[in-house]
Amino acid sequence: MGKFDRGVSYYTFADLSMQISFPEDDVKCKWCRFLKHYDSMNRDKCGITDDILYSTELIGHNCPLVILNEVKTEELE
Repeated sequence: MGKFDRGVSYYTFADLSMQISFPEDDVKCKWCRFLKHYDSMNRDKCGITDDILYSTELIGHNCPLVILNEVKTEELE
């Protein structure tokens, strides 16, 4: 008998915060490290929301990213 065989009485939620960098303010799905491409379906999906992306030249409708700031390349070194 498994732990949740009788159902789940409540869920505990958590948030995740991490930074993703985009080149020169070109904030598009195509540069996001969570973009997933499936060759067998010739389709792109968001690795965060699992949404199908019809264009990687935009930001997905349900994208949870919040734009923070820009940092010059020399400041990263």
